[in-house]
Amino acid sequence: MGEKRSSQRIVFVANGVLQCRDQRFPCHVENISLNGALAGVEDAACDLVRQEGRCVLSLPQGLSAPAVDLAAQVVHTGFGLVGLRFVELDAAQEKSLAEFVGKAAHEETPAERNSSRLYIRLGINADKGRS
Repeated sequence: MGEKRSSQRIVFVANGVLQCRDQRFPCHVENISLNGALAGVEDAACDLVRQEGRCVLSLPQGLSAPAVDLAAQVVHTGFGLVGLRFVELDAAQEKSLAEFVGKAAHEETPAERNSSRLYIRLGINADKGRS
């Protein structure tokens, strides 16, 4: 079964922060695309984020630049993971996101395309049965 994504997911390992209302939760981004991301959080944070439905994913750009804040709709949660769809991004946010995705795609190795901490977390052997 093929994916129904309009843009390719790129394995993107980065720390970030999920903000919901006035609460901030450290997260670990597993993968990213121009349309969304998959982030790992603690289970308690996962439950709260699911109830809110909307959040902001903050990603650091480096030591000298401020973090990029990306508004997102929560599309699924489970196993300590939050699936996000980016919404209402302005031109500057879209440009920063495209730079993140472009850099991640350039640095991604063939092994990373089929493997991530997600597969390890779920106990999936990405090397078996994948073409």
